[in-house]
Amino acid sequence: MLRYILSLILILIAFCQTQAQEQTPQEPQRRKLVVIDIETKVPMRNVIVSTKDGYRDTTNWRGVCYVPAEFDTLTVFKHNYIPERLLAKEVKDTTSLIPAGSAIGEVTVWGKNDINQQIKKGVGYNPLPSPKSGIIGSFDLANILDRRGRRDRKHLRIVRQKFQEMDTTGDPIVDAYNKAMEEKRLEEENKESEKATDEKK
Repeated sequence: MLRYILSLILILIAFCQTQAQEQTPQEPQRRKLVVIDIETKVPMRNVIVSTKDGYRDTTNWRGVCYVPAEFDTLTVFKHNYIPERLLAKEVKDTTSLIPAGSAIGEVTVWGKNDINQQIKKGVGYNPLPSPKSGIIGSFDLANILDRRGRRDRKHLRIVRQKFQEMDTTGDPIVDAYNKAMEEKRLEEENKESEKATDEKK
């Protein structure tokens, strides 16, 4: 008899646990996201991550936060940084923010010679360093293994080539500036001629 009562109690406890698990709503799935500074590659604390649906989270001291598995647009924001808006398909495990001081401000066009000189000076219009003579002098293991350095040197060569082409074929910025100035001059001449004809009448 005692064995029968104990087995009945165990069956009732197991039944109550399964009922409680069925009634408990499951939490929505979330993905882990790490936010870092694009320049220093250091995880960022107190970055606000939000979606259009009203979800909001803040990164901890390791730069970690959690985002919903499904969303439309994710906004990543921190003071003194450029906000980043990402679609769901663009979100990876890690995203980076650009400091607001790194953004390019107002651009002033001074003239043909000044533009070319300023661009060359800003980019560092110097020839690429020639390798040292000798096998041992030209071998640099750090440069061979540095993928980012090779990529930067490649981009620098492309930029210098484009500037050389602009020197020979004409600068599109200068051409646009000259065209706008010519249109402005023609417009002023038309106004003056209309004013002169009105005065004659």
